[in-house]
Amino acid sequence: MKKFLLILPFLFSCNHNTEECFCTEEYNPVCAGNNQYSNPCKAQCDGFENSEITILLTQEEINTGMLVEVNCSI
Repeated sequence: MKKFLLILPFLFSCNHNTEECFCTEEYNPVCAGNNQYSNPCKAQCDGFENSEITILLTQEEINTGMLVEVNCSI
């Protein structure tokens, strides 16, 4: 019974694609389809291709940890 309870959260995880998709929680925000995602992996899990994903941080912003507000609907 205990083994089943450990597996249970994985059975009900949110997954928009038919394939399993697991991402890290790294913060590297991107825009895709007028939505903002916390990293490219999460946008890909939502069905977007690399060519449809816009990386929001420059290398300087990554180094300093500063990000200006971004509107993905433009």
